[in-house]
Amino acid sequence: MMKNLPSPKILYALAVVVAIAAYFIFLREQKGEIEYVTQKVEKGDITSLVRASGTLRPTKEARIYSNINGTIKEIRAGVNDKVSKGQVLALLEEPEGLRGDVEYFRGILKKALTDLEISANSHEAYKMLYKKELVSLEEFNRSLSEHSAAVATREKAKSDLEAAQRKLDTTRIISMLDGVVLEKNIIIGEQIHPAKSEPLYILAENPRTLHLISNVSEADIGKIEKGQDALFRVDAFPEKNFSARVKQVSSSPNVKNDVVTYDVTCIVENPLLELKPGMTAEVKIVISKKKEVLKIPTAALRFIPPKSASGTPETGENVWIIKQENLSPIGIKIGISDDFHTEI
Repeated sequence: MMKNLPSPKILYALAVVVAIAAYFIFLREQKGEIEYVTQKVEKGDITSLVRASGTLRPTKEARIYSNINGTIKEIRAGVNDKVSKGQVLALLEEPEGLRGDVEYFRGILKKALTDLEISANSHEAYKMLYKKELVSLEEFNRSLSEHSAAVATREKAKSDLEAAQRKLDTTRIISMLDGVVLEKNIIIGEQIHPAKSEPLYILAENPRTLHLISNVSEADIGKIEKGQDALFRVDAFPEKNFSARVKQVSSSPNVKNDVVTYDVTCIVENPLLELKPGMTAEVKIVISKKKEVLKIPTAALRFIPPKSASGTPETGENVWIIKQENLSPIGIKIGISDDFHTEI
């Protein structure tokens, strides 16, 4: 039974024809023969790639937890909402008297500031009078002591107000960056506490720029450099190639089941917001490109000739050509490769 062979357009006689495979053909009542599949050495472009799997992530992410025990009173931001740094995302029920403490210490600070102003003016007046020897040293020192006490009172009032305000602020769930809400893991009436393992909110910085984190094998990591282009596809858009650029190559290895990989971070522009954090991707990092080079099918480098082939292969890489219906080896030096072809 004859196997399918390439069309006559590929099996043409040219200056250099490289054997890439051999088939045994059995005809009835005849000996087995060998039919060679060949292809011409040609010129063309080659793009060398490193393949890896990757995941899209925000350029910056914030996970927000509660610092106190409490009950969710109000929710002001949900998934996909845009938020600003300092914006209130949710409120907890306030412990009794907490807001009153803030107002009380605010009043204390206001009085302390007024007293300090009066004290400062009085002390300045005593300083001038003392220089003119119109008041005694004892009176001057007393004014200095009163001014110092007023300063200390003001500082304590500020500290007390700040402490009360911090306690009140813990009842507010605040955004830590400008971006969007990726996850909201709370509902109104829910009891929360600092030991809760799940974050209340997960926020992401500007979703129009993402990071693509790829795991590159130790055999390939030496080929990766900052600034190289990359292409990738995601399951949501299987026919579309997205572009990226290498931003960082990690020096820290990841070891899993004795397999060593390194993280490569690429920058991805996402103006249409098609891509979402968490999407997995098939990544191709462009190592080098060459135009109009001599190339052969990579399969030709794996060709093993039959024992009947004439000629002795040279040391190094060889390809086999058909010359006067016989196989002959030619030593070559190989360059870059893509998925199907290798430069010679």
